[in-house]
Amino acid sequence: MQLAESNYEKAKDIFSDIYDDDYVNIDSSVVAYEKLFEVINKPIKLVLLYGKPGTGKTFLLKKIYRDLSKKKSIILLSTPFFDELEFIKNIYTYSFEDVLPDLDSFDAYFKLITEKAKQFNEPMTVFIDEAQLYPSSIIEKIRLLADTRKYKIVFTVHKTDEREDVFAKDYFKTRIWESVELNNITFEEFKIYIEKKFLYHNMFDFVNKFIKKHYKIIYTYSKGNLRETNKILYKLFDICDYYDKKEPSKMSNRLINIKFLEMTIISLGYLNA
Repeated sequence: MQLAESNYEKAKDIFSDIYDDDYVNIDSSVVAYEKLFEVINKPIKLVLLYGKPGTGKTFLLKKIYRDLSKKKSIILLSTPFFDELEFIKNIYTYSFEDVLPDLDSFDAYFKLITEKAKQFNEPMTVFIDEAQLYPSSIIEKIRLLADTRKYKIVFTVHKTDEREDVFAKDYFKTRIWESVELNNITFEEFKIYIEKKFLYHNMFDFVNKFIKKHYKIIYTYSKGNLRETNKILYKLFDICDYYDKKEPSKMSNRLINIKFLEMTIISLGYLNA
């Protein structure tokens, strides 16, 4: 007989990719949102949203896309392209409400798009996620698209300790561009992030399963990185779910067992046993 889904399974799902569109308002994300919103509405061609992996760039991009798509013409490319022809075909398809013509080259599509885009009352905004994965040949083509001034490009790019915003320096030297940076969140923001995730999914009882000690342990190893935070909590609730089903006597405490959290940290390789 299959067991019914437990509350710990539901909690685990909250911190998985199932809800990768969840957007939690915290101070730094609100500031970044407002700055990005302001920048997008400026008469510039290229915008860079960057930060370390796991700082919430994709969440922010999708949030502002959902909000602005009700008012502006926006394209969201969430999956990288590695073929120039496929890239430009998608730009055409999203830009115009007609049948995709059967052309055989990037240049042919580019010429047609440039001509048809003259009908735009304002530039079409293109959101390009994970831009660091694109080959340089396509990045160059994207620059050409921006140079028509009929398309405004918003890139998200991973920042590393060594390279900073080298992407911008390499590709945007002679272009009009602005950047918005996302950083890891503070401890207080981190607590709010976790609590709001539970409240958003109506799991009010789980807010009371954590005390400051839990938060401090998780924050120590996640360092305020949202991806690492989600990974820790997903694994923690996976362990809780196992004991809830196999050894429920160990789940009697209303708080999350600190030993389960220690097991989580060890199993994820943050700490040697």
